[in-house]
Amino acid sequence: MNSRTLIVIVGCLAIAALGGFYFALGPHSNGSLVPPSPAPASAPAASPPVAPAPVTSAPAAPPPAPAAAPPPMATAQSIEAEIARSEHAELQALLKKNFLGEYNELIAVAVRRRNEGVSDVIFGQELAERFQAIMRGKLKYGVGASMPTIDRLAGNEASLFHALGTEGSALCLKMLGKDDSPATTVTPESVRQLMRLGTLYRFQAIVEGMPSAKPVDALTTEEMRAFEASLTREGLNYRDVSTGAYLNKGGAGPGRPCLTLETLHVAIARLPDNTRRKIYAGMFFLGRDK
Repeated sequence: MNSRTLIVIVGCLAIAALGGFYFALGPHSNGSLVPPSPAPASAPAASPPVAPAPVTSAPAAPPPAPAAAPPPMATAQSIEAEIARSEHAELQALLKKNFLGEYNELIAVAVRRRNEGVSDVIFGQELAERFQAIMRGKLKYGVGASMPTIDRLAGNEASLFHALGTEGSALCLKMLGKDDSPATTVTPESVRQLMRLGTLYRFQAIVEGMPSAKPVDALTTEEMRAFEASLTREGLNYRDVSTGAYLNKGGAGPGRPCLTLETLHVAIARLPDNTRRKIYAGMFFLGRDK
């Protein structure tokens, strides 16, 4: 197997959502929305008859309350203000500054969907999908970003895999695309925030790398040896990484594959800049436009 093929394989195996296209994992409630009926009360003891109370006229019914006014129709300005108040404000500013045409299309669709009355959950999911759609055709430019920017993205991914291997272990296999059953647990806040940052950091790498993006060379023989040595230091090996067997090692537990992916990131992070750039290119940016 040549070094360029390895880059592609590592990329396909190491990134749960293939270029940041994270699956939407919404909360599901297992509780009943209908409160239980109260137990029937025991029959009261018989009491002596009492004289009937005098009949009085019933008070007049109050006039019906006026119907609530319908909510105002959404506009481009109101949707922009809504996003600006959310945790996506930084991403919004980046898109508006650098990809104005696609940003305006996103806002137009958001206005239409809001006025169609979709729920807040559906609205948020569709907004996230539009962000990903804008990103998809531009990821290749991320290879031109500076190493501090790329390393920040890689560090966030390592933290994401750690969170998915621990408190978010029930979602690990779903993020890896190995479990398509409906989610039955709420996504931990740490996982959700790391996913959000992953999208933001990819866009930042795209914008920074657009002026200088160029093809990435294959790993040299020396770089391959360094990579293999770093894998060995973390208890992994070249063959396991190239076949994907490394995801099944290290003991049982639903979060184990994600913790192993965190280990892979640790092995890559100690390599020289040029080597890391080549490997991260396949993990984060190349071949992610489908």
